[in-house]
This record gives sequence, C-alpha cells and structure tokens, in this order.
Amino acid sequence: MAVASAGAVAALFVLHLSRPHISGHHSSIARSNDRLTVLTEADRLSWRANWDAAGPLYERAEALFRAAGDKRNEIHARVGRIRARSWSTSWEDVSQTLGDQLKDPVVKTDPRLRLWCLAAKGYTDLDLDSASSKRAWTEALQIANSLGEDQWAARASGELGIIAFLEGNTTSAVSLVGRAVLSAYRTGDIGSQIRLLSMLGNGFNEEHRFSEALSFFQRAISTAEKAPDAGFPFMAYEGEARALAGLGEPEQAKQMLKKALSVALLQNRRTEMADILLVLGEVALATHDTQNAKAYFEQAGQISQGISFYRTLAQAMFDLSDVERSSGDLSGASRALKIGLQASRRLGDRYYLPRDLTALAEIKIAQHKTREADRLFEEAEDILDAIIVNQHSLYESAARAGSMSETYLDHFKLARNRGNTARAFQVLERVRGRIAASRLYARSKSQSESPAAAALEARIAGVQLSLLRTDDPRQRPALLDRLLEYERNLAFETNEAGIKRQEMLAKNPSLKTVQAMLGRDEVLVEYVLDEPNAFCIAVTREAAKIMVLPAGAKHIQDLTKSFLRELESRNSGAQFAGQLYNILLSEPLGAFHKSRLLISPDGVLHLLPFEALRDGAGELLVRSKVVSYTPSASVLQALRTQRPQTVASLPLLAVGDVDYRFTRLPSRGTQRSLTAAILRGLATLSGSHLENLPASRDEVLSIGRILGGDTQLLLGRDATESRFKALALSDFRVIHLAVHAVTDPQYPDRAALILGSDPKTPDDGLLQVREIVRLPLNADLVTLSACDTGVGTVEGQAGVVSLEQAFLMSGARAVAASLWKVEDRPTTTLMKGFYVHLAQHEDKASALAHAKLDLLERYGELSPYYWAGFVMVGEGSEAIPFDD
Repeated sequence: MAVASAGAVAALFVLHLSRPHISGHHSSIARSNDRLTVLTEADRLSWRANWDAAGPLYERAEALFRAAGDKRNEIHARVGRIRARSWSTSWEDVSQTLGDQLKDPVVKTDPRLRLWCLAAKGYTDLDLDSASSKRAWTEALQIANSLGEDQWAARASGELGIIAFLEGNTTSAVSLVGRAVLSAYRTGDIGSQIRLLSMLGNGFNEEHRFSEALSFFQRAISTAEKAPDAGFPFMAYEGEARALAGLGEPEQAKQMLKKALSVALLQNRRTEMADILLVLGEVALATHDTQNAKAYFEQAGQISQGISFYRTLAQAMFDLSDVERSSGDLSGASRALKIGLQASRRLGDRYYLPRDLTALAEIKIAQHKTREADRLFEEAEDILDAIIVNQHSLYESAARAGSMSETYLDHFKLARNRGNTARAFQVLERVRGRIAASRLYARSKSQSESPAAAALEARIAGVQLSLLRTDDPRQRPALLDRLLEYERNLAFETNEAGIKRQEMLAKNPSLKTVQAMLGRDEVLVEYVLDEPNAFCIAVTREAAKIMVLPAGAKHIQDLTKSFLRELESRNSGAQFAGQLYNILLSEPLGAFHKSRLLISPDGVLHLLPFEALRDGAGELLVRSKVVSYTPSASVLQALRTQRPQTVASLPLLAVGDVDYRFTRLPSRGTQRSLTAAILRGLATLSGSHLENLPASRDEVLSIGRILGGDTQLLLGRDATESRFKALALSDFRVIHLAVHAVTDPQYPDRAALILGSDPKTPDDGLLQVREIVRLPLNADLVTLSACDTGVGTVEGQAGVVSLEQAFLMSGARAVAASLWKVEDRPTTTLMKGFYVHLAQHEDKASALAHAKLDLLERYGELSPYYWAGFVMVGEGSEAIPFDD
C-alpha cells in the first residue's frame, strides 16, 4: 500500500511494552472438521495480518458452516475469505461484494458480525474511496465502543487517523493514530503495531525524513519476524526501501524489494507486486536509470489498473508522467497524467491534491497555457497552507513545506518566465521562512506547559544525562530507545494540547511591502538553486530584478564545498572565493551599488560565509560590504515590524567557563544499528569528556566590562541550564553564550547548546531547539559563541531548522551564530572586538564586520577560517541602545 501517514502522526509510539505470546500451529487445523476451531484459527491469523495462511482456513470454515446451516458464521468466514483473496482480484468487485454483505439482514441485526464486515470494507475502500472507508470505520468505531471491543475501537481510531491525514487534517491524525498505537502496544495487538509503525514510517518518507523513517520500518519488520504466524510486512519492506533510496543506498533498497517481491509472487499478491514495482521505479529514477524506471512504472500501472488498485495506480501514473515529460514525450505524459488524475479523484484524498495540481500545472506549462498553470499552482499552495498550519512542530511544518518544494520552485520559474517579478517573489516568500515568520507574528509568552509535557521533559533530560555519562555499549541501545519513546510521547502531548488552538500562517509580504521596509543603502538577494541554472532576486527600495546565475545548483554546491574544505585547512580558498563571487554576486552587486547586503540563502548557501568571497580585484567582500543574513524577506519583515511592547532593562546576560568535568560524552565508534545512531550529533564529539573552554571566562568577563552597567554573568559551576532558565530572560538586551554546541542532522530538535548540569535539578545541561523556541526572550541580540550554531537541517525551499532560527522565534531580533567549529582563543578576540564596536553604538551587522576587519588589520591576510565563521542573522541594521 503506497499511502503515507504524516510525519507528525508519528508523535507517539511506545517501546518495551509486554505482549502476550500466542503459540499454536494452524496446519493440522486446516484438516479439522471442527467448524469453530477452524474459524478461530483463521481469525487469529488474520488478526496478525497473515492472510495467506488465513485464507484457506476461512474457505474451509465457510463450507463447513454452510453445510451446517449456520448462516451467521458462514458470512463471517466468507468475508474473511473475500478479504484474504482481495489482493489478487478487482478491489472494486471486492468492495461491492462486501457492501452486499452489509445489506444482509443477518449482518444488520448482529453487531459483532457487522463490525467484522465494516472493518473489511473500511480496509478495502481506503485504496478505492477514502470517504467510503471513513463511513465504514466511523460506524465500526461506534459499534466497537458499544460492545466494549477495545482492540477493534483502537484499530478503527487508527484507520480514521490515517483518513484524517489524507483529508489534510494532520492534527486529528496525530491524536487518533497516537492513541491507536498506545492501545496496540498495551493490548499486544501485533498486526496493528506492524501496520501503524509502517504507516508512521511512510509519513516520514513523505517529508523526506528518511533516517527517522528507517527506525519505524525496522521495528515493524522486527516485530513481524519475532511474532509467531505474523504475516509478511510488505509495507515495511517497501517503506524501508524508499528510505534507503532517499539516503543514497539504492543497492540495499533493491535487495529489500527483491525479497519482498519473491514473497508477493509466492503468495500471488498482485497489489504488493504493483507497490514493489512502483518503488523499484522510484529507486531506478533516483539512480538516473530512466529506461528501467519507465518500465517499472508502466508495469505497476498495468497491474493496478487491472485490479482497480487506485492509490498505487495514481502514484505510478504521476511518476510515469514525470518521466515522459522529462524525455520530451508530452503526449505520453498527458496520457499517463490523465489516468493518474482519474484514479486520484476517485480516491478523494485532499493530502495529495497539491501533487495532482502541480503535475497538471506542469503539463499546462508544456502546452503554453501559462495562466491555467498559474491558477493550478496557486490552488496547490492554498491547500498546502491548510495542511502546514495544523502541524504543531516547527520541524514538521518545515519538513512538509520542504517536501513540496517542487511546487513552489516550478511556480517561481513560471512567474519569472512570464516576466512577473512581483509574482515570482510572492511565490518564493510563500514557502521560504514562512513558518518562522508565522511563529514570530503569533508568538505567545503566556502559553503554559502542561504537567504531562513537563514530566516528559524531565524524563527526556534524565535519559540524556545517562547517555552523556556512559560509554557502555550494553546500556546505550536501551537508553536511545527510551529517549525516542519519550520524545514521541512529548510530541503527542504537545499536539493534544494544541488541538483546540487556532493558528494561521502569516500573510507573506508583497514585493512593494518589502521594498518599503528596506533601507536606502540595502540590497536584499534571495537565491533559488536549480538546474541547469540557479536564480536570484535582487531587491532594493527602488527596484527589483530576477537574475539567471551562470551556473546550476550542483556546480555551486561543489564549489562551496571545495571552498569550505580549503577554509577548514586554514587556507585562503581565494580561487574558489573568486569563482563563487562571479557566480553569486557579480550581477546583483553590479546592478545595485549598495553598501549593505542582505542574503537569503538556499540549500548549501546556508553554509557559505559571503563575507569571505572575493571580487574581480581579489578583494574580500567584507572590506566593501556589510553583510547580514535572513531566512527570508518574510522573517525580516516580521522582525522589523513586530516591536516588543517593553524594552529590556538590563544590558547583558553572559554565560561561559562552563564546568564540563562531569559532562561525559560517548566516544566515537562504529555504530551498527540505526537506532544506536540517533544521537549522532552528540556522539560525533570525540573523547569521553568535553574539554573546558578556559578562554570563554576571559571572553565573558571582558564583554561584561565593555558593556558595563548591571550585567549578569554565569561562570563556572553557576553556568548551568537550570540557572540560565531560572532568570528573567526577557529583561536582557543582549544574551551571550560562550559554550559548546552540537547539531543533529537526523533529529534537528535535538540540536543543543551544552551548559552545565546541576544534580539538584532535573535539567541535563542541553538547551535544545524545542526548549529554546519556548524561551521568553526580548533581546536585541543573542550571540552564540559556539560551534555550528547556524547550521541545521535544510528543508528544501522552506529553509533551515537550526539553533539560530530557534532563538529568532523565541524573541531575539538578531542572532550572531557560527557556521563551523570555532577555536577558543581566536573567537574570544573576535568577540571582544565585536562588543567594543557595539558599545560605540554601531549597528549589529556593522559591529561584527568591523570586528572582522580589526582582525585582518592586526594579523594581515588571516585565513577566513578564523574570522568568517560568525555571521549576523536577522535584524542587523539597528544599534543596541545600551544607554537608555
């Protein structure tokens, strides 16, 4: 089954819960004449999704009950037999037959039998007509509740959650599926565990969060393998193959699919054959094997069409249409798309409407019907807005928006080709940084944390403390599993608390609005990486222009990585700096002669310090321009218009010289399981202990002296997470954190600043993204004098989830963050210079630029490694009024 559940739906699944051991062998029962024994065994097997073994038993039971004149049980067995054979016949016929069974007077008057028939109809119709499936499961839930059938009620809730997701109601989906997962583990419902875990993994695949998806698929497969008589977990195998392909492991993906295909052929499961062929096509496409990809999609489509398997038919035809269009066969693409649209409309899923509308818009573009394409793109984006707003996690929202980047990118290019710069800008701003901008507009400091969420935060901190303090390979896997369990429970609890909360996405600003908020000396440059050429939009107060850059995304990425490697080796990287300048800046800076450059990056450009690029004369950009960064124009607009109600009264809160003697980190080592690699961000810090940062004490003390006044310094054993969070953080204009930091590409919410931990409190010393966004800040500036604080997970056109962005959303107007691992003493020197310039009433971006120039003046042609890593993000054009 190709349907996916939202990544947010994975908000809850519980590990290590006991389940009953059910033994017994069904082979001898198949020859039994005991009608009830045969039917009971068939039900047991079907409950564990082993329909291949259950089918013959239902067939025999049906005959035995017919001969005995027991119509009630004959119908029960018949419905089981029909469902067991449904994977090899027309699903429309199966649905019709099950519908006829529901009309039988015996079924109408027997609640338990009707529940059984409704469940069969609900499972079947999910791949035919989700509205019909919803009706069946809604009635099934009512009956199950009236009968006290808790397991059936949980299954019905889980399926209604999946349907809620398909309708675009992800908040309800999280709640319904989360509760179903809890019940499945509590009651030992193995079949439901396998199905829901697979669905949750599919949701992460949908959002391109492949590493996270793998853990769900692997647990589903492990559960099936350990359970006596469980059915083969086809969905988990297909999902894991998708995840592996997404992680760049196509050969492993093919091996998974070959195994699943052999079982599907053995069991004559035509639906699974179609699904596996579809995934094989996607894997082939990922390796640029378009010929085989096309053949696989065609085969999957033929099988699906023959058995009315609409969900897989729709996806196969959309994929085939893309292949045909890319190869120039417009008529073939149109034929495939027509079939795919018909199948998709038959299903009635709202979640996939943006995909459908995008595909149709692309065909309209190829047919030169650009106005129709523009309307279709806008409709797709409207639906995406409605889906995204219901995600109650920054990362979930960004991931969903990022997974649909193609819609926005193609719409952007359409507007650009039509010569409509304002429209192209509006399309780009509709996705880029919009989640963060919405949080800035809607930020509420009065929202309290529920007792359940607080308890889970304490449990998470306890587990992370244990992880930080042990290298024992026997303890770590269990601790990692427990951490994942608590995080899912916390996400579920957060979702439950927000179900009744009305949220909305901020209206993205128009081009004219953005131009009006720019200073006369500012040029904003937003980049769009694409092939064969990338783009940028350069915007000033007076004009705006879309420019086609003289290189594509891959070349820019390769150059950027080469430049960063040179800097890491403490070299100048002058050659790459010049090439990148020519590609990225020559045209926009040639067209607009402004002294301040505001960069909204895309993709790998989030890692690039533009100040270190060199113009045609070989001069560093930092010598001629004041550079700052913003996730998007929308975020900058929000920062410049959303003024705090009160001005912070205290000049500085600074944290440094953390006592890391008792903060242990796991040493590096080969980790065989993906589950054990969950804390990769923490695990990559080598050594058993974190090293203290002795220069950070001098840094903090010096900054305190520079700014003077009523400053608050947390040093040594006072520099703990608990002490930091206990302060009235909204009172400080500047917050400076000279500490270790760690990012986690797989789990961005785990990125953290590492402070001290106080054994008298439940805090673990890790100030993580999910905690940072809830801090009540009112700061003009937060300085993260630590490693990799501006680095995060890139979510397509939606931008980056990072520590720096988390601080912006918590109330900081600007954040000075680092792009790479910084060294202690050079950082201290840079920071002292930065605060000297701030104290002289220079604006934040200029102060940082001048501190960098001071280093170059003092040390000559110093490698950019030592000074370019710190960047100013957010509102950098204002000075901080320390004298007020």
